[in-house]
Amino acid sequence: MITTDQIRGPARRARLGGVTALRARRRGRRDAPGLRPLLPAYPPEPGAAAPGHRDFPELPELPELPELVTPFVMETRTDTLRAVGQLRSRLLKDRRRTIARLHAESVRVVTQYDKRGAPLPAALARYGEWIGAWRADAELCRARAVALTHEANQRLACYWDAVWLTVHQMRAEEASGARPRGPVPEAGLPAHPAFAVRPERWLPGQVTLDETWEDLDAWLYSGPVPAPAAVDPDRTHAVARALRILDVQPHHETTDAPRRGTR
Repeated sequence: MITTDQIRGPARRARLGGVTALRARRRGRRDAPGLRPLLPAYPPEPGAAAPGHRDFPELPELPELPELVTPFVMETRTDTLRAVGQLRSRLLKDRRRTIARLHAESVRVVTQYDKRGAPLPAALARYGEWIGAWRADAELCRARAVALTHEANQRLACYWDAVWLTVHQMRAEEASGARPRGPVPEAGLPAHPAFAVRPERWLPGQVTLDETWEDLDAWLYSGPVPAPAAVDPDRTHAVARALRILDVQPHHETTDAPRRGTR
C-alpha cells in the first residue's frame, strides 16, 4: 500500500537509496536467465567492442531492441502511476473550495465581459490572483509527480543494467569455453568490460506523465470541455472562457478621458 511518506520521500530527493538500488539490481540478475532469449546477441566476437558504444562512435548503431515487460517493470510502473494519481487527487481534494470559488467567479467574469460588455478590472484582478495561486499549487504538484517518475526510471535503470550485464557475460563465457559462473556478483568488475554498458536509449517500461499533466488549468473543468477558442462562445466552458479573457487582457489600458487636474 502506498502511504503519504512513500510519496513525499522520493518526491523530495528524486534519487534512489542504496537499499532500493541494490534490490533492483538483485532482481535484474535473478530475471536475466529468463530474458536471455529475448535479447539480441552482440558483438559477434568475444572481447569486441559493443556496437554503438559511446567510446567507439564509428561503429554501427545497435539493432532494434525489444520493449520487454516483466513483473518488476509492471510493479514499478503501477506503483509510480498510482502515487502520481494520488498526488493529483490530493491536490483536488485540498483545493476543492478554491476550485468551487473559481467556478463561481468564472461565471461572473464571463457575464460581466461577454454578456454585459462592461469590463471590471478590479474583479478580473482578484480572479487573476486566485488563478495564480491555483497554478502555483498545480505546478508544485506536477514537479513532485515528475520527481516520482525520475525515481522510478532510476530504479528501472538499475534493474536493466543488471539484466544486460548478466545476459551478455553469460554468453561471453559460453563463447570462450569458460565454465558459466552464473549471475554477476554484486561486487567486482565484469569479465568483459565491453558488455558492461547498457545502451542509453534502451529502458523498457520508462515512466512518463500523460498528456493530462500538460494543461493544469484543465483540471478545473468538470465534464467534457470544448476548446477555449470555440467558434460559439455560448458553448465554451465558463472557466475556459474566463481564463481566455484573463490571458488576453492588455497590461496597460489607455483612455481618452482627461486625467484629474488637467485640462
